[in-house]
Amino acid sequence: MKQLSFDRLEDHEEIARLSFDNAYELFVGNTTFDELSQQDEFYLPKDWEDPNVLLQYYEAEEEYERCINIVKSITNEKQKMDKRRSGTK
Repeated sequence: MKQLSFDRLEDHEEIARLSFDNAYELFVGNTTFDELSQQDEFYLPKDWEDPNVLLQYYEAEEEYERCINIVKSITNEKQKMDKRRSGTK
């Protein structure tokens, strides 16, 4: 992978894409911070933990499969929380 730099305008779009890809992989559980930190460098977008930020990005990029996976992750997490509140497993 080529060395990216915020100093080069042409790299900004690629850095944004990599940032959101990393955030997506973290959000859906495909990677961890430990795994990302093993790379020379990695990027995350501002507010990367907000699923709406991820959804907006991937909707704009027309990556609907990722949008579906984000919504599924949100739904699964909500169901887990509801079960914990109700005392069921």
